[in-house]
Parts: sequence; C-alpha cells; structure tokens
Amino acid sequence: MQKILILHSPDKKVQQLAEEIKKGAETGGHRVDLIAASGAGGKDISFHPYDLVVVGSEKKGLIKGRPPQVMGETFSRCKRTVGQESMAFLKPSLFGNTRALRELMNEMEKQGMVVKDFATLKSSDEAEEFGREKI
Repeated sequence: MQKILILHSPDKKVQQLAEEIKKGAETGGHRVDLIAASGAGGKDISFHPYDLVVVGSEKKGLIKGRPPQVMGETFSRCKRTVGQESMAFLKPSLFGNTRALRELMNEMEKQGMVVKDFATLKSSDEAEEFGREKI
C-alpha cells in the first residue's frame, strides 16, 4: 500500500480525471490525497509523506501546447521534491498535447522529481484504468 498525492490543475475536467485516478488507485488499496494547484498565494506542499506524486494538467495555448502557469507557481511552493517518484497526466485537446505533456514533465524534473510514467487521458474510464493499473 502506497500513500499517493494527486496534484492537479484547477480545471474542472482535470479535477474529474484526478478523482477517477483516485478511485482506481483506492481499489488497489492505496491511500490517496487530492490537491488542486493554486496561484502564488497558496500554502506550501510537502511531498515527504508520499510514496508517489501524480501531477495532472490541461493544455493551454492554441497550437503550441503548454501547461497552465498555475502549475509552475505551485511547483515553486513544493518541498522535498528531489528524488520523488512521480507520474504525469494531461487532458488532451486538438493540437499540442505532446509538447504540453513534455513541458509539464520538464517542470517536474526541474524540481528534482523522477517521472516514471505519463499519459494523456481523454475519459473517466481511461483515468480510472490509469489509477488501477499504473499506480
């Protein structure tokens, strides 16, 4: 049994995907906490109590995809990130998904996290399967 943190952007659809990942992970006996990313005024987040951190985001930008700025602001407030095992997921849109996911993982790696898996999740069923089988 692992203790898992799912850190997701405040987008409602990303939050729904995060909740489905949580449901899937809990069927495997894991304990899961959800935290929505917040801007510069939010509280610090310590990764110390967690065995795994899953980070989720939507894509911003029309063609050149990137994660929302709030994710970078939240990462700057995260503590004990070096060496932390992590996974990333993205709610895809029409164009730029690969670039957005790559930039999200790059931001995670800048904080010292070790990204061990990633996915683009289009539906609740895919998200629950990701939580059940990948975590």
